[in-house]
Amino acid sequence: MHTQRFKALLFRHGVIQQQIEEEQRGPRPDPIRLFRLKRLRLALKDSMRKLARALEMESRPARPILVACETDVKRRAR
Repeated sequence: MHTQRFKALLFRHGVIQQQIEEEQRGPRPDPIRLFRLKRLRLALKDSMRKLARALEMESRPARPILVACETDVKRRAR
């Protein structure tokens, strides 16, 4: 499920990037439209980054939790 969402965000990011490039190539680019498109592109990028972290955590094998003994704690205190 996460991979489909990531692909959708990636596609949308590419569409927004194309719109930005088209706007910049025009004779008089609209600065407000460019600002909004760039802000949207950054929001998509942040969403992709968060989703990538979630995917990474899912694929990571579970690590055992290490518990320190009282003797280890006393040795470190010295």
